[in-house]
Amino acid sequence: MITREQTKRPDAATSWRYATLPIGIGAVAALVGALLLLVPVRTADAAARAFAAADTCAPGLPPRERAQCLSPEPATVERYGRGGRGDTYTYVEVVLGDGRTRHLDLQGAGFRVVPAQGDPVRLVSWRGEVRYVVYGSGAPRTAFTDADPHTAYAVPFGWGAFLLLFGPVLIWIGSWQRWLSHRSRRAAPWQVMVPCVTLGLLSVGVLTAALATDLRIGQLLRVCGAGLALAAVVIGAVWICKALRGESDTVEVEPRRDDREHVFIAHVLGDDTGFGPGPYLVVAPGVLAFSVDPTGAFRRAPLPSGLVLEQVRPVFASDPGAMELYGRYEPTYLVAQCRDGEREVLIAVPRKKMPWLVGALPKAERPAVPG
Repeated sequence: MITREQTKRPDAATSWRYATLPIGIGAVAALVGALLLLVPVRTADAAARAFAAADTCAPGLPPRERAQCLSPEPATVERYGRGGRGDTYTYVEVVLGDGRTRHLDLQGAGFRVVPAQGDPVRLVSWRGEVRYVVYGSGAPRTAFTDADPHTAYAVPFGWGAFLLLFGPVLIWIGSWQRWLSHRSRRAAPWQVMVPCVTLGLLSVGVLTAALATDLRIGQLLRVCGAGLALAAVVIGAVWICKALRGESDTVEVEPRRDDREHVFIAHVLGDDTGFGPGPYLVVAPGVLAFSVDPTGAFRRAPLPSGLVLEQVRPVFASDPGAMELYGRYEPTYLVAQCRDGEREVLIAVPRKKMPWLVGALPKAERPAVPG
């Protein structure tokens, strides 16, 4: 285990000022998610069960009792089509027996067989709302409306599951920073990234499945269970693999060289070297310089001729400006740990561009091991 002193972190024991925010937001998010699942989702599920158990209304029932059974009403199709931006939903307009017109939004693709104007249909109501439409002259078919009790759970379930899964992600980030950050020198250690990315993707997937599909609650619960099992397998597999292989601070990079000029983003961490403002690094045969020009053609500031490469490694939390580096909208960085005489120079470069920098820098000579 790496000690707190070895990490050289300014936040090796992160103060509560930095840990309270993610832990607090995560706890609130998880609590709200649990309440959504326990209250509105349970209410919607109870309504769906009652709807599934309801029978067709008997003749002569009073209105209060008719609300608890299935009440069919004949109608004829007036118009059928799609609406919304990009035809995102299907609707049908029907004429009732008393001449009134009613507009109904349907779930999914709507009618499997497109009806013609004047075709007879039956509107089946429950608790005062039309729940589905029965159509077809041969074998009757059913098209549910957007008031289908079986999918009324979707919005509270989707957001509740999202918050309940995403809340622990924030709690883990805050807990790692407060109590466990001394275990790794990296600014983005896998112990944080793997669980956070896995659970984050799962929470977004569950939210999308709940809002964008017409799955019943039992089907979606099975999807969630499979997702949680897969997330546990992924996290466990990575954890075991890392435990068996160990974690090295050196990244092996194969050097690349050619006759062309390459210009890419690079940052001198700490930026107290006097190499120039950058942030573009120009690499070419006999050229290694920073430039303010995206093409690298103007105002070049050459790197010192005595600069040598010691190793390529991940970004450490102790590196100056490490957190700002990860806040940029750019690819994953690696750090070329270099030396210019007695001075250490850290150059952060996108991972895909690091081979060109490694090919342009001479390697530092390792001290001879006494025989």
